[in-house]
Amino acid sequence: MNLWDYYRVLGLRQGASDDEIKKAYRRKAMEFHPDRNQSPDAQEIFIRITEAYEYLTTHPHGRNISEEEVRRNYQAWVDYRQAEARKRAEAYARATYAEFRKSQVYKSTTIIDGTMVFLGLGLAVMVIFMSVYGYQYRMKVAVTSRDEPSLSLAALTFIIGCSYLIISLLYLSAWVAQKRKKQKKNSTNVKNQENKESV
Repeated sequence: MNLWDYYRVLGLRQGASDDEIKKAYRRKAMEFHPDRNQSPDAQEIFIRITEAYEYLTTHPHGRNISEEEVRRNYQAWVDYRQAEARKRAEAYARATYAEFRKSQVYKSTTIIDGTMVFLGLGLAVMVIFMSVYGYQYRMKVAVTSRDEPSLSLAALTFIIGCSYLIISLLYLSAWVAQKRKKQKKNSTNVKNQENKESV
């Protein structure tokens, strides 16, 4: 396969972002892993998409480089890494899907969406606020003891809100770490490119 075939087997346009590549691979791997897909060609498709993912995530395929550099990078990778990538892909194909999900290649496709993190934080804060404020308000307007809200229900809602807040904060810290890792990787790529240009 060549560079453009790699994009094609993942169903991507040329120059797709790293996040798009990860999402496409995760979706295709779930669909074609031989442990989940019993069609006769599933294993070969799975191997090809894993090979494509490994190549596209380890080379500067769409980062302002010339066609000649793309060809040189591709040829160097074919000579050294293609066989290794295929061996790993074959091993993943022999594993169960549960084992494959524990692999480093599958874990590398995890993307934490910042929008969902912040929506989760907002929802958690709102649940906590409403459980406290709602309980106090209902107590204030209650005329008889029957009108008073349930303390146990308010406490349960508060605990659920706090639990959701803790989970959202954990996701937030993972999202921040992911962003820092991506920035570090990008700055390393820029430095490497500058070093190549200065030589």
